Amino acid sequence: MAEEKKKAKAVVVGGSIAGVSCAHALKLAGWEVVVLEKTCAPPTGSPSGAGLGLDPLAQDIINSWLGQFHLLTNSTLPLTIDQDQATDAETKETWVLTRDEQFNFRAAHWADLHGLLYSALPQDIFLWGHLFLSFSVSDDKNSVKVKAKVIKTGEIVEIVGDLLIAADGCLSLIRQTFLPHLKLRYSGYCAWRGVLDFSGNENSETILGLRGAYPDLGKCLYFDLGTATHSVLYELLNNRINWIWYINQPEPEFKHSTVTMKVSKEMIEKMRDDAEKVWAPELARVMKETSEPFINVIYDCEPLEQIFWDNVVLIGDAAHPTTPHGLRSTNMSLVDSYVLGKCLEKWGAKNLHQALQEYQSIRPPVTSKQVLHSRKMGQVKQGLVLPNGKRFDAKNASLEECEVLQQKNMPFFTGVPLAKAVVVGGSIAGISCAHALILAGWDVIVIEKSSGPPSGSPTGAGVGLDPMAQQLIQSWLGQSNLLSNSVIPLSIDQNQATDAETKMTRVLTRDDEFNYKIIHWAELHGLLYAALPPDIFLWGHLFVSFSISDDKTSAKIKAKVVQTGETVEIIGDLLVAADGCLSLIRKSFLPDLKLRYSGYCAWRGVLNFSGNENSETILNLRRAYPELGKCLYFDLGAATHSVVCKLLQCRINWLWYINQPEPELMQTSVTMKVSREMIEKMQGEAEKVWVPELASVMKETSVPFINVIYDCEPLEQIVWDNVVLIGDAAHPTTPHGVRSTNMSIVDSYVLGKCLEKWGTTNLKQALEEYQSIRLPVTSKQVLHSRKMGRIKQGLNLDDRNKFDPKTARLEECGDLEQRNMPFFACFPLVD
Repeated sequence: MAEEKKKAKAVVVGGSIAGVSCAHALKLAGWEVVVLEKTCAPPTGSPSGAGLGLDPLAQDIINSWLGQFHLLTNSTLPLTIDQDQATDAETKETWVLTRDEQFNFRAAHWADLHGLLYSALPQDIFLWGHLFLSFSVSDDKNSVKVKAKVIKTGEIVEIVGDLLIAADGCLSLIRQTFLPHLKLRYSGYCAWRGVLDFSGNENSETILGLRGAYPDLGKCLYFDLGTATHSVLYELLNNRINWIWYINQPEPEFKHSTVTMKVSKEMIEKMRDDAEKVWAPELARVMKETSEPFINVIYDCEPLEQIFWDNVVLIGDAAHPTTPHGLRSTNMSLVDSYVLGKCLEKWGAKNLHQALQEYQSIRPPVTSKQVLHSRKMGQVKQGLVLPNGKRFDAKNASLEECEVLQQKNMPFFTGVPLAKAVVVGGSIAGISCAHALILAGWDVIVIEKSSGPPSGSPTGAGVGLDPMAQQLIQSWLGQSNLLSNSVIPLSIDQNQATDAETKMTRVLTRDDEFNYKIIHWAELHGLLYAALPPDIFLWGHLFVSFSISDDKTSAKIKAKVVQTGETVEIIGDLLVAADGCLSLIRKSFLPDLKLRYSGYCAWRGVLNFSGNENSETILNLRRAYPELGKCLYFDLGAATHSVVCKLLQCRINWLWYINQPEPELMQTSVTMKVSREMIEKMQGEAEKVWVPELASVMKETSVPFINVIYDCEPLEQIVWDNVVLIGDAAHPTTPHGVRSTNMSIVDSYVLGKCLEKWGTTNLKQALEEYQSIRLPVTSKQVLHSRKMGRIKQGLNLDDRNKFDPKTARLEECGDLEQRNMPFFACFPLVD
């Protein structure tokens, strides 16, 4: 399927928000994308863009594409209030009609949003300055040929693809090919628009007056209703005021290649004079001081019943021209793109017709209702005749009549309700699961007992990432450089033996094609956490218990708020146990399951040598381990072994496994508290066992700690009703195969894909497929990792004598290598 997706190519006509959004969605679906746009370069500050409002779903979609939650937040302002008010033209008195303080939109400038989306895409997919001319679909309906004119040279070029996407706006030429008789409906009014930049004039009379008249500016979306007219006002980032004024008038005559109309100086002056008569002086002054205001002619059309033909599909305003009163245009374009991408990913290029059919079955039922509701809102606010023959009168309107003014009454305002998953555990498995399930279209809540996200906990230490895990993380983060800038490559896997008496070392195995990366646990957690909405996390919530509804369709989770002692309940459709190898949720189903103590513990530590790069310890270590920085070293002694590798930012990660009886510890963590005496004893023993260069590193490490090493017999079941185990909860494992984190990441991905494939109505089938895919892989990997540990620790083996690194033959050393792990290079994913 992956190979199939790489071959599929989409040609997108239109490089506005709809087009760049579509490029994001289709690239994530595995398609090659080319975007044609007639403008000669990406916009930087076009006034015709002005302001727009993003609803919560659109924000989530954008964040998933950008990969970094703060990018959108830092480029927008919150709109937490939706207020409709009326202004008396004669007295200039205003009064509130409706106010919604639970409005959760964000205000963006069109060019700022376009820039964010554009900069997160490969630049070479855009063909700027290419004017769309025509297209033709092949006789077998398998390809489409698009002709475009290069504006700069006049040359005609042809682009061939598997799919043509019309993102060419409300005047779409592509739509006209299929619907030549379709006419846009003139709304009966036009809109003056403008953005006032008051940078450097924050304390001017105009701005101070405006803030006095509109006190919630900066967090409020103001709709101001006059007599048969209304205006819109809100603040944008970087000291800008966005305003719109709708004026009833006959349909103007202008060239229909854009809905933006050129205006003369005389028209601007008349608009400003009229504003003083209609609006409060504070708003009229803003309109007067705005340079280059412009007019949008307001159109929509009757909802379309069909939005795809063969391998041509409409998105955005091409699919559903709409009036702007419901703040729908951009938001619908974003969701169109997201849904189209998901349908194409689900069905694959070979089933293009089914994918487009599903897209069409999902979007028009929503967009049709939203277009018609937006039309009604405009007619109400403009005092036009309504279907009941009446006009809305703001001066005399009842509270009930004003309800239609509010944005929250838009159909599907909160989106199509999402299925909800409650994830217990906020470690790597939990946040990976959050990524995978959000991409599958689920609402996610993550419960974690620690009070906040980790920043530099030493208990994390180093984590090795295999190629598949790297690929999945990059797909969740959205930007490949985020991971690459936080890791060090491990291109070599080397096992060597050290003689405790002579301190001589000899190489046992060496793999120069090892393609892992190493990262600190806390930094990987931080990367994944930063790319998620922070409000999905309930930090400081200790899982207490859960119960499944009688009909098996929901799970109720009880958790204790650590700070207050309060017990809270969270209800979801799915409970995901990401609560580690000591999982309480697993214990509910398997009360007699016991973890298997491996026979040894591991001392672990990270030495930070920042500022001491040329110290004797570090220089000697580099001589003893000359490929530090690209090699994962396993050092085998007599019935013991150690691991050493370099982390980013001048840190050395090390482990030392020591055979010993099982220690007594509280069964809430496998990390054991250590005393000063225990540390000093370990450091003294290290000098006897290891080369002095490694012993020095162990001695100079502050706050080393002990992990008690457990695994368990592979489980035969990891799903019960609507409860599923992932990560170490599903397969506790020893660390010798560098599997724990990698298995957690792949578990999350496969679970997400199964849920996406089967949909919420087929949860049982989705969980069954997840179980059928993962258990055969993880079971073999757990047992192989166990065997690797016993070999390296010189413990008894079932099929041979104890391993002795001093006398081992070449063929006996094969099991030491990571590449002999079952499913090392590939494993089954979701069909």
